[in-house]
Amino acid sequence: MQRRSESRVAGARFQLLWQTVETANTGPADNQIRGQLLNLLAAAHQSRETRLFQMTQSVPGLVWSLLIIFASALIGCMLVFAAEASISKAVLVGVFTSSLTLALLTVHVLDFPFESALQLSSRDFNETLEKVDHLMVAAKPPGSRGAE
Repeated sequence: MQRRSESRVAGARFQLLWQTVETANTGPADNQIRGQLLNLLAAAHQSRETRLFQMTQSVPGLVWSLLIIFASALIGCMLVFAAEASISKAVLVGVFTSSLTLALLTVHVLDFPFESALQLSSRDFNETLEKVDHLMVAAKPPGSRGAE
């Protein structure tokens, strides 16, 4: 996701996990658990597909243009209609400009969370996947011949 593209490794590991749950040799009593696992995997797959779709979407250029024009107009109004004293006017316009710039930068940083200077690390996602893999291996009965 860091390069706005789907990870083939993550897709392959998800398919392997799905196949492991489907092909695990279990008794009739475990069918309810298998059904719950398949439901959870389907929800996880849907969430992944949503994230993959959303990672290609961003704030459109027209919206950015309107935000910048609106901010510039507000700053211009502050310069023209602000307080009479020049020091208080400078402080007021400076604080207002800084606030608008911070808001626009926040929108930009949150637009693509895996790319900016404050990017999210994929380490936590990988650790969670490893824990799930270990749980799946531990849950297999000895001698079962599930897909590996």
